[in-house]
Amino acid sequence: MGSSCFQHSPFCHSRCTPYSWQCCFQPPLSFSPLRNAPNRRAIVSCSQQENPKDCNSCARRAAVFTGFALLPLLNSRVDAMKGFAAENDEPGAEDQKQKTKGSSSRNPFCSLLNELGVFCSGVVAGLYASRNKGNVISDAIIESMNNKLKEKEAAIASLEKKFEMELLNEKDVQNKELAKANLERQSLVDRLNLARHVITRMGQALEKEKSLYKELTIQAHDLENSLKEAGNEKRELQEQLKKKIDSVAVSQERFNLLASEIKDKEADLRYASWAIAEKDREVDQLSIAYRQSLVQLTSLNAEIKQLKDVLLKNEKELQPRNETVLKLEAELTSSLAKIDEATKNLDAVQKEYDEFKSSMEKKSASDATLLGEKDETIHQLEEQLKLALKELNINKVLISDLTSEKDNLKESLNVELGNVENLYQDLKITQDALEKSRGEACDLAEELQQSRYLCLDLEAEIGNIHDQFTQAIELLQQNSDEAKQRVTVLAEELRVATELLSESNEKLKITSQELAAAVQKCDSLEKELVDAHEKAESAALVLKQEKLIISSLNKDLMALETQISKDNEARKSLEADVEEATKSLDEMNKHALVISEELELANNQILSLEDEKAELYRSLIQLKRAHQVALENLEDAHNLIVRLGNERESLQKRGEKLEEVLASAKGEILQLRSQINDENQS
Repeated sequence: MGSSCFQHSPFCHSRCTPYSWQCCFQPPLSFSPLRNAPNRRAIVSCSQQENPKDCNSCARRAAVFTGFALLPLLNSRVDAMKGFAAENDEPGAEDQKQKTKGSSSRNPFCSLLNELGVFCSGVVAGLYASRNKGNVISDAIIESMNNKLKEKEAAIASLEKKFEMELLNEKDVQNKELAKANLERQSLVDRLNLARHVITRMGQALEKEKSLYKELTIQAHDLENSLKEAGNEKRELQEQLKKKIDSVAVSQERFNLLASEIKDKEADLRYASWAIAEKDREVDQLSIAYRQSLVQLTSLNAEIKQLKDVLLKNEKELQPRNETVLKLEAELTSSLAKIDEATKNLDAVQKEYDEFKSSMEKKSASDATLLGEKDETIHQLEEQLKLALKELNINKVLISDLTSEKDNLKESLNVELGNVENLYQDLKITQDALEKSRGEACDLAEELQQSRYLCLDLEAEIGNIHDQFTQAIELLQQNSDEAKQRVTVLAEELRVATELLSESNEKLKITSQELAAAVQKCDSLEKELVDAHEKAESAALVLKQEKLIISSLNKDLMALETQISKDNEARKSLEADVEEATKSLDEMNKHALVISEELELANNQILSLEDEKAELYRSLIQLKRAHQVALENLEDAHNLIVRLGNERESLQKRGEKLEEVLASAKGEILQLRSQINDENQS
């Protein structure tokens, strides 16, 4: 029994007495794998650095437990002293001395074993209590770190959500701005197309006016030619009248000769017959002249018909002019309506621009508040980073193990940098699109300027055409005045001719009376004179018809004058319409200038907004970098927490092993006590 007790646990427990804390704390660590050796060292160093008070308290507890363990030794010494006194009092009982010696020789060793067991149990209990406290403290630290990590992760998630929302809002704003720019570009293109359409219509109208002007010039030349022909015919008529006057003078002379012959008491009948033959010839000449006058009247009738046809043509030409004037008025009304719509659109665009300005100001204010909040969060993160840096300074030993993880993080950072580069490429694409839109806006502005130049050229051409039109109208008026004067001259000449003819008729009547009185005997001469009278009456009728024709011509001239006055009024109305069109074109040019200025202002504002956007992107990139640094620090802290959790698990395993060792030690102690009790009983 004694040998078994001596072989089992005294030496095992004696190993744990002075050096028991380290011996009981290190063996479980020896079973951990070799790759966690630096981690174990770091944890041990951290526990030694962080809890010097706990070590002192553990030492005090160990001293107290050793004191409690030494109490049985004192009791054994007291028993020994009592036995020594009993030997002095009863020196006669040697057997009792031997028994007491035997008991004293056996009991000190057992008591030492008991004391050693109690001492070991106290030390183990102190170590177990210190381990439990260390576990509780480490659990509290881990829980606090986990809570901090959760808070940081929640803050990071909220920041990420905020950043994502801001990016989405910015993308929406950019899309809206691009849509607005596209709408403005489309509206400008539509306006340019409308301006081009109006310009083409104006060009067509100008071409029509040019063609009408050419036709009018041709008609003016035709009228001039007809007037020249009328002048030539008038000259021919004047020559014929002169011939007739000469013939009348000749006839008067002949009549005078006849009267002288009658007064000379009936000259020769032969001379009279010869005179009658001459009269017949003169009558033939008069008939020929009458026929010529009839031919001239037919030509004049043809000219009158031509003039009527020309008037009808002018009326027909005036009808499309009136239609063109109506079309121009409709186009002017439509252009005015379009101008009103354009002004309304401009007002709407200005309102939208003001709303956009207010929204941008509000957004800038909200961005400023958000930036202030972000600065506060950044300051908080900086404080947290300072704390993390302190912890990192404490945990500098773990840097060697974190290099591989840092490489992985660098790879992830490279991936994120690639994503950032992709975002930069997207930004460049958007900037290129904006530059393209700017170029298109510049092209549109150039096209507007070209359209303005075209409008100015058209206005100059319209002015030239107006000048030519006024000149043509003045020429036509001059020609009409000349024609009127010529017609009046012709009327006066015809009136003079009729007067001369009436005088000649009167003279012929006188001569006929004289001839009737003188040539009563010659019936043949009377018959011939009656025939001459009939011919003269027919000539008078013809002259009356000519007078009627001249009156009809005068009426036609009056109608022409009225038509010319109407044409002048239409020309004045056209000039007024053209002036209104020029005024509307000037207003359109002014509106186009205002629109170009507003486009320039909008481009400048877009540039300023792009600069602000670039600054915001820079600040976002800086925040992302700070966020990445914070994520790296949080990942490092998370890794530390994971390692602390692993160490906690290893400590729990060690505690379990220590509990098993304690249980085995208690079992051995109980066995030793039972053995000692058995020995004492024996």
